[in-house]
Amino acid sequence: MKRILIILALTLSLTAFSQVKHPNLILTQEGVKVLRDGLGKYPLLDKTFDAAKAEVEANLAAGIEVPVPVDAGGGYTHEKHKSNYSAMNKAGVLWQVLNDTRYAEFVKEMLLAYAKLYPTLGIHPEGKNSSAPGKLFWQSLNDAVWLVNAIQAYDAVFDYISASDRQIIENNLFRLAVKFNIVDCNKVFNMIHNHGAWNVAGVIMTGYVLNDNEMIEQGLKGGNKDGKSGFFELISKLYSPDGYYVEGPYYLRYAYWPFGLTATVIDNNQPAQRIFAFKDSTLLKAPLTLLQMTDSKGQFLPFNDAIREKAWTSQEVISAVDIAYSRTNNPDLLYVAEQQDCIMLSKEGVAVAKAIAEQKASTNFRRHSMLLRDGSDGKQGATGFLRYGDGKDQLSLIMKYGVYGMEHGHFDKLSMMLYDQSKLIISDYGAVRFLNIVQKRGGRYLPENKTWGKQTVAHNTVVVDETAQYKAESKIADDKHAEAYFFDISNPAQQVMSAYDSTAYPNVKMQRTMAMLANETWEKPVIIDLFRLVSPAKHTYDLPLYYNGSLIETSVKYASHQTWEALGKKYGYQHLFNTADGKAESDQLLFTWYNDERFYSVNATATPETEVFFVQLGANDPEMSLRPEKGFIIRNTNVDTFTFASIIEPHGEYNEPFEYVNNSYSKFDTLTLLLSDNQASILKFKEKNGNEWLFAIANNNTDPKAIHTHTIGNQQFKWTGVYLFEKYEASKYVIPAKKSGTKK
Repeated sequence: MKRILIILALTLSLTAFSQVKHPNLILTQEGVKVLRDGLGKYPLLDKTFDAAKAEVEANLAAGIEVPVPVDAGGGYTHEKHKSNYSAMNKAGVLWQVLNDTRYAEFVKEMLLAYAKLYPTLGIHPEGKNSSAPGKLFWQSLNDAVWLVNAIQAYDAVFDYISASDRQIIENNLFRLAVKFNIVDCNKVFNMIHNHGAWNVAGVIMTGYVLNDNEMIEQGLKGGNKDGKSGFFELISKLYSPDGYYVEGPYYLRYAYWPFGLTATVIDNNQPAQRIFAFKDSTLLKAPLTLLQMTDSKGQFLPFNDAIREKAWTSQEVISAVDIAYSRTNNPDLLYVAEQQDCIMLSKEGVAVAKAIAEQKASTNFRRHSMLLRDGSDGKQGATGFLRYGDGKDQLSLIMKYGVYGMEHGHFDKLSMMLYDQSKLIISDYGAVRFLNIVQKRGGRYLPENKTWGKQTVAHNTVVVDETAQYKAESKIADDKHAEAYFFDISNPAQQVMSAYDSTAYPNVKMQRTMAMLANETWEKPVIIDLFRLVSPAKHTYDLPLYYNGSLIETSVKYASHQTWEALGKKYGYQHLFNTADGKAESDQLLFTWYNDERFYSVNATATPETEVFFVQLGANDPEMSLRPEKGFIIRNTNVDTFTFASIIEPHGEYNEPFEYVNNSYSKFDTLTLLLSDNQASILKFKEKNGNEWLFAIANNNTDPKAIHTHTIGNQQFKWTGVYLFEKYEASKYVIPAKKSGTKK
């Protein structure tokens, strides 16, 4: 009820908007003054301004070209229309700051050219390849982005253009573009999705510039003005209370762009509405949440349909950083802005440039352990981050156990990734896509994204019966989520997270517990991984792990295959070459690989029936679109209840220039899973030096005062709380023998 009242108050007030002066979107009259005053004072402002000027001057020299749309993403006409809206937007800023009529004239003539072309356009020729085709671009998303930029350019030169030319531009271009967004793209416009956010942003901004309250209201409350879609509902439904975005970090990177810009426009026009305070300041939390979901190089974690190479230097993140800093003064954001080496040409950007010039930036961006709740109410699972150390040598473990993530989601409940040395060590593939590369199907998601990237076997989580979670059907997965069970980061040396899921596979309950444990005698923390499966029926359970580096040692006596064949026929297995396989020779498995300057070992428990497959990606890949990544799959067949128990250990050093190696062998000797049932899981592990350790977690009780007692053989294990980590001393747990004697 409280949220409904807030939305009602905001929308009723916002529809009463009455514009007075231009520019009034991202760039305002106040912003123009701040830009003028800041030039020559703040180096980052000067650098950004000069780059914008160079881009516009190049476009002026080349002349105006508004081609008939032909190409898909990455093609000439596609890129030309992108270049046009970028140049127009920046030319508008230059006109406002420098009063050089060449820039205003450029924007005017460009808009008139578009006003001549736009009414003649039907659906884009490549629109057949999109579920939501555009006019200027192959998908309507790009049309919406064009509108967001073009309307800002028009706003900047509004007073320069004659009334008659404004009528042509507004009636033949902007009003038609808004109609296309609201009517022709009605499904997208009212969609709770990042595409819908762009459509809504373009319409709201156009409404402010054209002084059209109907447009503003439809953008805020949805095409039907019923509040079931539109800007407020997009924020409410797509973001969790922690600022986590439903589609994951890669799409938060893109989605925050329209959200941040639209909120800034509303704030610039009606600051009394306190739009950035809406839903407990979600739009101010989201940029920091986004940046926390990066590695130490600033690359976004490859959840869902993500391209690994995208980083916080991407253009869309610049506005997020500047908008957030101008309203929070967080110095960590200034560090990121320094890496971006660019700012918004607005008062927000100037605030950042000024603060950097005044040396207020942090020396780094501090990533920390955290739980990011998923779902609009924060009750639909989460993503957990365990981190140890700082900077480039930070060890970072991520476990994903939230919602599916709409159509950009992957079937990867309880999946994990591990970063170290600024590198992805145990990796998630991300998306199969070559963004905007024409030769790769116009830069669209490739067929292998569905047949591999989304499939469960592509992720570091258990696969049941060689079948993807939810049988790889998005409609089944979309409203399902895992459950957060336990998350504790109170002690940096003992960080634990646990989650469970019973929706991914029928009648199979999965629970994964991961701990990052440090000890003063260990080089680096180790990762405990307990993956427990419970079912009334017999199944085949596969646990894949994909590693970056070179495998140098394994305990598996394997047979290499001279001819590689696919491991299976569907659900992603058809893309995995079976390069070698074997069985466990004992109750232990060992895998060690080398990456750059460090070694990594996985010690795992096994049974005599445990099989291991060494795999390489690339089978059934006719266009050679898949990276040839390597991994191993631990398989246990014909079991109902089973627990995969393992330790992941970073260790040693390999110095190539000086040709020395330290500690290339794992420190651990044996692992023993003493117990794993509905009550608790208990793992004992031993170092080669004789030290033994015990890790236990209660599986169904998070009461910190709960007392747990388990008798195993002649030993009794007792602890209070949710988990236990301590040095194992056998005598401590031995049950005293009962004294015998005779009664008198």
